[in-house]
Amino acid sequence: MIKQSYYYWTFLLIIPAWSQITTTGVKNDITLHTFVESENVPQNREVVYNVELQWSGDLSLYKISEIGEPRVMNLIMRGSGSSNRVGTDDAGNPVSIKRVTYYFRPLEMGMAYVEGVTIKYEDTNSQRQESLLSSRIGIKIIDPLPEPGKNALGFLTWIGLLALVILIPFLYFYYRYQKRKQVETSRAALQQKETIEERYQRVLKETIHFTSTNLKDSLVDLSRLITGYFSERYNFPAMNLSTHNLLQVLKEKLNDDTYIRMQDFYERADMIKFAGEALSESEFHRLFDTVELVLEKQKESHSEEEER
Repeated sequence: MIKQSYYYWTFLLIIPAWSQITTTGVKNDITLHTFVESENVPQNREVVYNVELQWSGDLSLYKISEIGEPRVMNLIMRGSGSSNRVGTDDAGNPVSIKRVTYYFRPLEMGMAYVEGVTIKYEDTNSQRQESLLSSRIGIKIIDPLPEPGKNALGFLTWIGLLALVILIPFLYFYYRYQKRKQVETSRAALQQKETIEERYQRVLKETIHFTSTNLKDSLVDLSRLITGYFSERYNFPAMNLSTHNLLQVLKEKLNDDTYIRMQDFYERADMIKFAGEALSESEFHRLFDTVELVLEKQKESHSEEEER
């Protein structure tokens, strides 16, 4: 196994007024790390390149523009992915981290390079546009790792066929056992009636995805889902109500904490849908989490009412 090591090419970005940025006079606390997971990569394996932004505070403090595909030498892009997370520092203060990971296939043995990446972002408090630039990273492409030979593959194929012939009777009885078990499980599931909140929690996880390329469409679906829940739970035609009238009805149905959360959700959703305001990935996560939390709180509340 190739020993993996992380090499951080760190661009210092605790930005004072004299830093190398697109505008001046703004102090930010945002750090950029770019690194590969191994400096020596076999030709038949992948180069994994990470771009990581970190700052103190929650995710909404900065709006990160889309990070484009970095320019490379002796590499070809296979794919990429991104993630967000919020942790805490030693003092217990929130720390937000956004990471974008790129996967490249080497072309030839020798040196390969990932050029510096420019990241543009906006300070949501001051609405200042800033940018950061990472350093160039070099990777050594070494001899490919040995792959299983044809003889070994053929031997394993014969072993597999022999095992299959021997196991056919066992597989047949195992299949019948699994079918019986599936029928019994289905019957048991029918006996356990799903609550309204549990059903909408399941639909939320199955239909609303963070990987959507159009966050505004996903927000519309999210709004329809939670509105449909309230309509079914409290038996009123919520879909035909304006946001103002809907909130008036919900004010009488929900506790203060839940109502405030939904008031913020609907008002923000209207600004995005009708006023054309931008929707960032981090804000969509926040609105999604609001709906998820409200459904859980509603589930707990109605469960306590039924027990009483």
